[in-house]
Amino acid sequence: MLTSLLLAVPAVFLFSYWGYNLTDFAYTKIYGRPLVVYNHFHLKNLFTDDILVLYHHSPFYNRLDAYKKQIFKHRLSVFMKNKEFIGLDGFEVSRDVKVTVSSVAVMLSFGMRNYLIESVEKIIIYPGPYFSSLNQDYHLGEYNPFLKTIVFSWPDFVAGIGNENDNLNLGVHEFAHALYFGSIQSDDNSSLVFCQGIRKIDRLLKQTDFRNQLLQSKYLRSYAFTNKFEFFAVCLEHFIESPQMFQKEFSDLFKTIKQMINFELEFT
Repeated sequence: MLTSLLLAVPAVFLFSYWGYNLTDFAYTKIYGRPLVVYNHFHLKNLFTDDILVLYHHSPFYNRLDAYKKQIFKHRLSVFMKNKEFIGLDGFEVSRDVKVTVSSVAVMLSFGMRNYLIESVEKIIIYPGPYFSSLNQDYHLGEYNPFLKTIVFSWPDFVAGIGNENDNLNLGVHEFAHALYFGSIQSDDNSSLVFCQGIRKIDRLLKQTDFRNQLLQSKYLRSYAFTNKFEFFAVCLEHFIESPQMFQKEFSDLFKTIKQMINFELEFT
């Protein structure tokens, strides 16, 4: 009798596990978002100084309710510990710098269950524009999917989060590339939703009328039309910084990106 019970336990657990996965998958297909986004236990906290950094540099965090602020702090703590931060050319990576950079990544992946952006392992920061040996030119930032590395010029990163009205946000732009490449290489539900969004955007861009409307509006800067990766990154900058205008001008595109990152927060 005892042996039968012991054998039944793994079977019940396995059935529950597969049952949950099927339910989660079905829910995601129907509603375009995972059944459960925040599945954390034993939430980690941040130091008071870290929270002050968020208060000054993360409008997104400041608009969250108390529960989601706790989730944000937990995710930020885990994200910082999960990534290697490297300062080059004499730049010192302080804890404030780590919190500030991580807050952008956590914001963009806040609607995803797998939020660590595993397509990034190293974050390199320079004290200013840096010379890139890849194309023999100076850069403000870049993402290398093969090395899983993001690079920033610190003053330009700060300028991006300091001005919410110019649709130029270096941190959002480069992490957008990481989200894009990471999602097309993953099979979790959030990534499946993200990739569905990529296909929707591709279809939109193939419509001559829609593309002409984009070009004529001049809402997106010309760099967006370099390739589909830059298009998404520039769109995400606009989505974060001028959402009301984005939604008004290009509602279908706005809705698609909103669903891709499961962004539920109301803009004010």
